[in-house]
Amino acid sequence: MAPGKISDNVSLLTENVKDYVNLRIDLAKLILTEKIARLAAFFLIAVIFFILAMFLLLFLSIFFVFWFGDMIGPSWAGALIVTVFYVLFGLFIYFRRHQLFINPLVSHLTKILMEEKDEND
Repeated sequence: MAPGKISDNVSLLTENVKDYVNLRIDLAKLILTEKIARLAAFFLIAVIFFILAMFLLLFLSIFFVFWFGDMIGPSWAGALIVTVFYVLFGLFIYFRRHQLFINPLVSHLTKILMEEKDEND
């Protein structure tokens, strides 16, 4: 064996290992970036739907109060009915918050964060 061959092989091997480590670091950065982007998109969509739902409830409530005032009785009674409905609905949501919101949110976030992709993709 020639004395230069082993040192050439070792230097080539260390260079390849450095390249491999750098590629793995870049892959980890890309995966983290993708997961953060997916989480941000999920929260953005959730906030947009929440805002739209709140506007829908607001306008439906105002409609009911005016309709009740015109058709059946005083507007304050319609406002009281809407208030009682929101209080009861709020209590229902509060007591069922784990089943309705927390558990599905945790499972969806876990699915996004723990999803493994095939390295060939």
